Amino acid sequence: MLLRCRVPLATFDLDVDVSFDARVTAIFGPSGSGKTTLLDAIAGLREIAAGEIEVGGKTLFSSARKINLPPQRRNLGYVPQEGALFPHLSVRRNILFGSERNSRVTDAKMMSIEHVLEVLEISHLLQRSVTELSGGEAQRVALARAILSRPQLLLLDEPLAALDVGLKEKILPYLARVRDEFGVPMIYVTHNITEVLALADWVLVIRSGRLMAQGLPAETLTSSRALRAIPEEELENVFTVEFIDSDKPAGRSRVRLSSGAEIFVPYLPVSAGRTLQVRVRADDILLGTQRPEGISAGNILPGTVRAIDIVDDQALVRVDAREIFCVRLTAGAVIRLALRVGSSVFLIIKTRSFRIL
Repeated sequence: MLLRCRVPLATFDLDVDVSFDARVTAIFGPSGSGKTTLLDAIAGLREIAAGEIEVGGKTLFSSARKINLPPQRRNLGYVPQEGALFPHLSVRRNILFGSERNSRVTDAKMMSIEHVLEVLEISHLLQRSVTELSGGEAQRVALARAILSRPQLLLLDEPLAALDVGLKEKILPYLARVRDEFGVPMIYVTHNITEVLALADWVLVIRSGRLMAQGLPAETLTSSRALRAIPEEELENVFTVEFIDSDKPAGRSRVRLSSGAEIFVPYLPVSAGRTLQVRVRADDILLGTQRPEGISAGNILPGTVRAIDIVDDQALVRVDAREIFCVRLTAGAVIRLALRVGSSVFLIIKTRSFRIL
């Protein structure tokens, strides 16, 4: 995708010039940075002063060539933050509205209504009024409607922002299933780093209308250029793991990371072999230069420091413990521990510091 546009805003100009090709591209940054404006520009909902937008070889906008396709001709699916369901229609009619908009056949099996309902687990909601839906249910219905319009690109504008933490963690797996099942490229706007790490293959970091950084999420979001755009409490590590077994009396489960390393997470009543995602905040990981003894933390992982980025009074330390962990320390701690690239260290992580997605 080619995305080159300049949009004057009240306090700054959104000015982005970038190209990328990924299943899910996240547009990440703090509130008010221009993320939604950029999404609206792609959708044809925002006037662009100059630039060019191209999706899948099709030009949607070009100021030089006087091209500006209206939204209905761009063949894009848009899921806004609040879902924007039609309140006078049932769930069924809302969902069918998507398929009626675009009757072209791409893959009858992958894009059938039945398959979409199955993936999003909303078949039981069809007869309900949309006013009777919970926030998470409404977002899944809006997503189904967008998918069934058979778009060449799916645009999602902070679809989880209005949900509480518990609902967010329940809806994230549905978004991952959409990514894996339907093969429709997505652009996903968010200011939540967990959502980026859980879903995206590529990330654009936006701040005050400018592209600060782009690249693979795990690397880009721990770079010094992106650090200022990440709220302190939100810097996290997200891993895909395989469930091994549980010890209910001990209140913990054992899971295997993709590298083969094993860790303990809070108790899970699930069957062996199931794939899950877990997360841990960068501030919830302690780092030592010697293996600790006689402590309560369930996870002690040996590793090697691969990178250290210091910005102002904080430091991001990337540690290779068969998986890359990002640890946030004070700049003083880096000096006190004499950390440098190549240092041998131990990661100390409480079992309960891991959260299940």
